[in-house]
Amino acid sequence: MFQFFAKFINPYQSYSSATPPSHPWAFMAVNLKPFWPVISISLIFTVISAGLEVWLIGYAGRLVDGLTRTAPALLWQSHGAEFLLVTGLTLVIRPLASLVREGINDIVFRPNAAALIRWRLHRYIVQQSLSWFENDMAGRIAGHVRDVGSSATGAAYQILNTLAYVSIYVVGSIWLMASIDARLIWPLLIWLMIYFGLMLYAVPKFQQKSADFQNAYSALNGMLVDTYSHISMVKLFASGDDFEDRQSQQKIEIARLNFVELQRVEVIINVGLIFISSLLIVGMVGYSLVLWQVGAASIGLIATSIALSFRISSMAEWLMDGVSNLFGFLGSLRESLKTLAQPLKIVDVVNAPDLQLGGGEIVFNDIRHNYGQEKGGLNGVSLTIAAGEKIGLVGKSGAGKSTLVNLLLRFYQLEQGQIYIDGQDVSLVKQDSLRAHIGMVTQDASLLHRSVAQNIAYGRSEIQPDEIAAAVQKAHAHDFIVQLQDDAGNFGYDVQVGERGVKLSGGQRQRIALARVLLKNAPILIMDEATSALDSEVEAAIQDSLYEVMHGKTVIAIAHRLSTIAQMDRIIVLDDGVIAEQGSHDELLKLHGIYAKLWALQSGGYLGLG
Repeated sequence: MFQFFAKFINPYQSYSSATPPSHPWAFMAVNLKPFWPVISISLIFTVISAGLEVWLIGYAGRLVDGLTRTAPALLWQSHGAEFLLVTGLTLVIRPLASLVREGINDIVFRPNAAALIRWRLHRYIVQQSLSWFENDMAGRIAGHVRDVGSSATGAAYQILNTLAYVSIYVVGSIWLMASIDARLIWPLLIWLMIYFGLMLYAVPKFQQKSADFQNAYSALNGMLVDTYSHISMVKLFASGDDFEDRQSQQKIEIARLNFVELQRVEVIINVGLIFISSLLIVGMVGYSLVLWQVGAASIGLIATSIALSFRISSMAEWLMDGVSNLFGFLGSLRESLKTLAQPLKIVDVVNAPDLQLGGGEIVFNDIRHNYGQEKGGLNGVSLTIAAGEKIGLVGKSGAGKSTLVNLLLRFYQLEQGQIYIDGQDVSLVKQDSLRAHIGMVTQDASLLHRSVAQNIAYGRSEIQPDEIAAAVQKAHAHDFIVQLQDDAGNFGYDVQVGERGVKLSGGQRQRIALARVLLKNAPILIMDEATSALDSEVEAAIQDSLYEVMHGKTVIAIAHRLSTIAQMDRIIVLDDGVIAEQGSHDELLKLHGIYAKLWALQSGGYLGLG
């Protein structure tokens, strides 16, 4: 039965990939739309459950009155059929209605709605530009994606599970008391006015304090993730000093103080609830006694008043908690959406076609990109790379080498100029198809915390084991991979590499990244210091494989170690964002210009940066 509930809604169904609404209610309305049918069913069974509860309390009062008028020997003769009906309602209908309602709310709705929202947000966020991620902390973004699923479903759940049930129960109680004696609703109505007055005073304060705490908690989470992600740097530079302790203590203290403020408001709410609940009990029971004393009410009415007043008092705290949680969830959702519901900086044009690759010619036409600053980046670069040509990019740090390839990949929105591949403007084709035709190996090899095999075959679900093995052999990685072992007992290709591949050496990560790009076999190849993490022996061993892979491809290679690009068809020297020199290795040496000076300054094959 529970499996039936769990599979009732598919959280990974198709949907509009537009920018998520930034307002909490609009966000929930859009993303919870697939759940409207089950939400409607839940509300129907909420009415049944709450209505049945009120009816049973009313019946208990009538039963007391009936017992006072019935001789014990005639009890079953007078009330037998009635008792069987009530027993059936209590033992069958009441649990069944609760099962359907709770099954929908807790199994159909909450897990699937949270998964649906997180899935949609994750798919949206990974489309953001590289600069968007650079402006925030990964841990903070991840925390927001996780929390939005909890906040949105938590808010909706409070409405379904608490507000709807208690509201129906209170309305039913008013109807019940009015049906007995209209005067009995006055204590309940007065209590409701006081109760809503407390809510109007306390809930906005709770909402603000909840938002403040959420901000502090999010900052604390981001700090912790940032620290743990760079633990080697922390140990190197914070050792023997309390600097890191002060930084972390400050974040923890801010979160603590905000939590204290939040709890202070909650204590006020709870004490106020106890007081007004006591007023309700005294009012309803006391008024019923007065009516009984003057002959206007029965003993059964007093029993009903006692049961309802105690039940409503307990529900009042439940309702206040539900309302407080609702606004707390909404506050958290509002803060998270400020970060996550931002429009994409780089989007495909409407009906963008796939890139149709021919030979792989690349043209940079008057490229200007300064990252929104007045200087830096590229300042009017025009360059044509013929199909199948292999070029090297050289220049000191900040000359614009990485900027050029990042713009080719559309990791950033080009500020001015055009980039063409085989005559097609890359800004007018689908980004996925563009990157599908480009393979790239960077100096800082990026690995996910997954198995070695999954990292090599990333993005290629249809890949076969023999294809992985061939790529690994070319990258000279097989020998060290088969010797790997992790704490979970995995061996070889099944070993988990750790976050960012920290369980492997730099050279091992680089060779796995090389195997990944070899497996992709894209017609355009970018190598950004692709062999910088390899020792000379390993580099020499895979050079033949690299040259083999380069055959027939358009290649852009960035290197500080000039010996690695000396054999390229052409070398482009960037300086201060412009092309200063270009030509073959021999031609550039004869110019006695920038390249020749860099070549002369090299020690051990590396570019002098002083």
